[in-house]
Amino acid sequence: MENSQAPVGRRTASTCGWRGVFLPQLNRQSLSVYGSEIAVEKECIRQLQSGVWVIHPFSPIRSYYIMCMVAITFLNLIGIPMEIAFLDGYSGVGWEGFNVFSDTLFLMDVALNFRMGIISEDSEELQSHSDTSTSGSKASRMVRILMFVRIISLVRLLRVSRLVRFFNEVEKVSNANLEYVQLFFRILSLFMMMFLLCHWNGCIQYFVPMLEEFPSDCWVRREKLMNATVGEKYSFGVFRALSHMIQISYGSTESPTNEVELWVVMTSMLSGALMYTVLVANAAAIITNVDQAAKAYKNKMNHLDDYMTFLKLPNDLRLRINKYYGARYGGRWFDEKNFLISVSSALREEILTVMCSSLLNNVPMFQNRDVNFLNTVLLQFQHEVFQEDDVIFHQNAPGDRMFFIEHGQVLVETDSFPQELADGDYFGETCLMTKGKRLATVRALTTCQLFSLSSDRFQRVLQSFPDIRRDMEKYAQQDKEDVIHL
Repeated sequence: MENSQAPVGRRTASTCGWRGVFLPQLNRQSLSVYGSEIAVEKECIRQLQSGVWVIHPFSPIRSYYIMCMVAITFLNLIGIPMEIAFLDGYSGVGWEGFNVFSDTLFLMDVALNFRMGIISEDSEELQSHSDTSTSGSKASRMVRILMFVRIISLVRLLRVSRLVRFFNEVEKVSNANLEYVQLFFRILSLFMMMFLLCHWNGCIQYFVPMLEEFPSDCWVRREKLMNATVGEKYSFGVFRALSHMIQISYGSTESPTNEVELWVVMTSMLSGALMYTVLVANAAAIITNVDQAAKAYKNKMNHLDDYMTFLKLPNDLRLRINKYYGARYGGRWFDEKNFLISVSSALREEILTVMCSSLLNNVPMFQNRDVNFLNTVLLQFQHEVFQEDDVIFHQNAPGDRMFFIEHGQVLVETDSFPQELADGDYFGETCLMTKGKRLATVRALTTCQLFSLSSDRFQRVLQSFPDIRRDMEKYAQQDKEDVIHL
């Protein structure tokens, strides 16, 4: 019984032992691909019954594996250029051990890739790399294997392609579908690539004179760095590279002394221009895409200002209109009506229940009513905002709707005594059934967030609930002579 009550999508992983780490886990990505928890459960069963050992793209172990490979790859791309340029073969036992470990890990990664599952775009069915044995895939595998064979140290720098792939997979396995989390990963990957470009460029600045055995006119001898520490050599190399890349020439006051140095400088300048272009393009894309709701609100307000200027409205009225939009939308523009229409009726009921159910339960005429009736009434609610000193309605005016106070304070002014109402209170209920005249003037004391229920909408709801309609008519008749809130 306990196992049958476990969450769907996790029962298989919890009952198949160690193999569960290779099965898909239940997260946003797996739900978006397979559609439901039951479909994820079926995929787990299908993978177990296939009898083929495959690491599923949505499995937990793949998530941790990708995170680990990102860190190892980034450390390699930092350490390898420094080893080539500055250590001159005296890297020490620790670095050699790290080289052996990372090389072994990357060779294992090549082997593991043959067992990594893939989800084809035209099918939700899992496949392994070994199932796609075409001549093109065989050739690509050979290229990948040769890329990580340690023939010469420079070939190992091609691991930068793996860093790009791993970073793309991090966003998938991290379950990060929130805008700001995706923005963080995008900025982080951009700065990591910029850092690697500057790092490599600085190492090349020192590596090229070293290959020429430090000519007498090279910058290393001019800066008296022949016997300097590795840290000092690296710092001057990166500083010189950055002065070329941002093209301000600070730190590089002398012209190149030979053809090789000339090409190094030109390469640095070209890579700096490329880095600047990528930075500006990504910054523009990030600025354009981030916080779309705030930008839409700003555009709406610009159109509103133009319209108010065209109408030549007085300044105090313009200020009140701007304050209204600020209170109504909070600096972000959302098309609430279209949003609520686009979702299913079940979701719409749930949204309005979360927002307004407590307000409805405070009214005696709605207490202990059928849930279906209350949900139908909630669907008729309209959100309204009133500013301080706004008159919501006047005494003796025709009544056409009832109000529920979500946030704010109002003053009910009657012939006998004033009364203040606040969050969770309501007013105007006597006009909901009779459409009679208002018995008081109601004024907003603060900015008020209200929900209204119109009499016409309520009458249409009652047509589907005749028993409740008769009770409501009796309630309205009894309440007509003893008004508490109005």
